Order: sequence, then structure tokens, then C-alpha cells
Amino acid sequence: MSLSQPEVSRHNRNQSVVSSSYSDEQLSKAPVHLVANGKSGRGARDVLVAIARRLCERDQRPLRLHLPEHPRYLPDKAREALAAAREESGVIVAAGGDGTIRSVVQEISGAGIPLGVIPIGTFNFFARNHAIPEDFEQAFATVLSGRLKAIDIGDINGQAFVINSSFGLYSRLIRARERHTSRWGRNRWVATISTLLTLLRGSPSLDLEMGTAERSKRLRTPMVFVGINALQLHDVSLDVAHCALDHKLAVVVMRPPSKWGLLRLSLHGLMRRLRDDDNLEGFCAEHMVIGCRRKHMEVVMDGERLKMPTPLRYGIRHRAIELIVPRQPQPQEQEIAQAEPVSIPPSIDEVLARELPRQEGAVLWEGGSLTDMEKQ
Repeated sequence: MSLSQPEVSRHNRNQSVVSSSYSDEQLSKAPVHLVANGKSGRGARDVLVAIARRLCERDQRPLRLHLPEHPRYLPDKAREALAAAREESGVIVAAGGDGTIRSVVQEISGAGIPLGVIPIGTFNFFARNHAIPEDFEQAFATVLSGRLKAIDIGDINGQAFVINSSFGLYSRLIRARERHTSRWGRNRWVATISTLLTLLRGSPSLDLEMGTAERSKRLRTPMVFVGINALQLHDVSLDVAHCALDHKLAVVVMRPPSKWGLLRLSLHGLMRRLRDDDNLEGFCAEHMVIGCRRKHMEVVMDGERLKMPTPLRYGIRHRAIELIVPRQPQPQEQEIAQAEPVSIPPSIDEVLARELPRQEGAVLWEGGSLTDMEKQ
């Protein structure tokens, strides 16, 4: 297996940099194309549409509705909204949870059309990271009166993500959360308890090869987590939050822990002190490739599970979306930006160059390739 060429996939290579031709005046008058997922979070699409109509009528802004009958039609509606917004220099508004926003971003990344967001999910990490209010009316008012902010998004095998991408244990956590929330309802307490129960059951480790174009190493780990959302990482006190602020991917790998180690990890997570857990190692990367013996891997992107072919090629699309955010910087943004890390996260090149001893129960970083492993 070759881990060369770790760049963003060819499909999206030209979508990394976006430039907007919208002046403040054009932005304040642009038609609004609303793509709303009726199945997200509180499921209050009808309430949102009523608010949108009222506020657009007040501000004399044309409103176009692109409402999918089922979440699987979201990409179609996003493409429909993109084509219409291009014709009349409009803006697109994605209403839903983080998964809905990811689906819309996948279709409009690099197009130069401004994106507004109305959070209707359980966690709403994307909206919160950019200080967009969780109240429907305030969020839509931000769409109508906000400013543009160019943001980075993550890429894995040509698919966009706006919060995180992960596989292994995290995929099991999401699968369990879907099962529990379908029975007990979508809220943060159900999600937290589901996570604790799943962690205590343990998780098998994966034999992987991780690398860049220059070098690669093997590791054994139950989970790889790749984040681009500073707020989510800052919320659990991970120093790699500063990777996202530095326009890089934040990568966290887990050493294979005991059941006691998983319990301790859970407690550190609840206390937002994951930086104190020695089962986790974090670093920054602009791009990387992860290979394994499996032909496909179940990957979680922004809370939704997809089966993807291996190797997994991670990258970052710089300034790929022009997001409509509040005009005034919010305290939360300033707190994250000014927070000092306890330690500066290393780069992936520093991690791969490191000589780490082979230990029982630790991440196994070794030279070589998966081809060599299969011969052993």
C-alpha cells in the first residue's frame, strides 16, 4: 500500500480558496435561499419558515424555499439552491444540525455564495463555534444583517466536514447514540449517558498506517479523531484546539486503554479535562493519509456515519466557505482565540519523526508499511 500524495482529492482541489464578490450593500439586499431539514433536532421547520417569511418581508428581502421531503434529498435541494442563488446573486441558508450543514457545505464549497446558518440540532457545534445564536429569530436576524467571514473546512476523500471526522471507537459511540436517542429522544443528557455506557464496554484496536508524502508509521489504536472546530476541542480542554485556530486539522489518537482507563477517560471528558488523560495524543496536520487492511472503513463526519474506501486522505480546504456571522465579535470567539495552551501541540511531521518505545497498551508507532505487517 502506498501512502503517497496526501492532498485533498482531485474533485475538490480547486475548491480550497473562495473569493466573494458581495459588497456589504449587495449582502444586505441579496435574496435568501433557505434549505431546511425538517428532521433535525427539535423539528421546528414550520416555525422557522414563518419567522423567515416575517423577517424577510420586514427587510424587503426575497425568500426562496428549498425544503426536502426527506433528509436524503438534502444534497439535491442544496444544489438546487446553489443554482438559483448564482442566477440572482443570492445567499444560501442551511437550517438544521451539524450534519445538515455538512451536507449543504459539501455542495456549495468553493462556489463563492455566502452561507447563513440556523442551528436546529442537538449540539450545534458549528453555529456555536462562530457565535451564531441558537435562537431561531436571532439566528435569522444574523443572516439578514451579518458580515462575511471566510472559514476553513475539512476534507476526507473529497467529502467535506465542518466539525470532525473519526473512526473506530467514535463510530461505535455515534451508532449507540443513534440507537439511544431514537428511543429516549434527542438531547445532550441522553447523548452523554449513551457515550459513558458505550465507553465502559471497551473497543477493539485497529492496526493502521498513518503518514504524509515524506514518511509514515504504523500504530495500533482504538480511535482516530480529526477535528476542525475549535469550540468542540476547547470545550473539553484539548490543547489541539489551537491547531484549528492555526488553520490546521487537530488530530487525536487513543492508546488502547483498560476498562479503568476508559472510565478515567470518561470522567476527564465530563470534567472537560481531556488534556490530563495520558491515553490521548494530539498533534496538528494540514494533510495526512491513513491506511489499513480493510477496503472500507465506517467513518463518522459531523455526527453522521458513512462507509468510505481506504486509504483515507485527509486535507483542509482553506477559506472554502464565506459564512454570515454576527457583525460584532462575540466574547466566546475571543475567549477561544486568547486561551493559552498548556503545551503547544506538535505537528504530524514531529510525531512521525519521533522514536517511541514499543509498550504494552500503548499506541504502537513503528517504521515500515502495512505490506510489511502482512508478511509477518
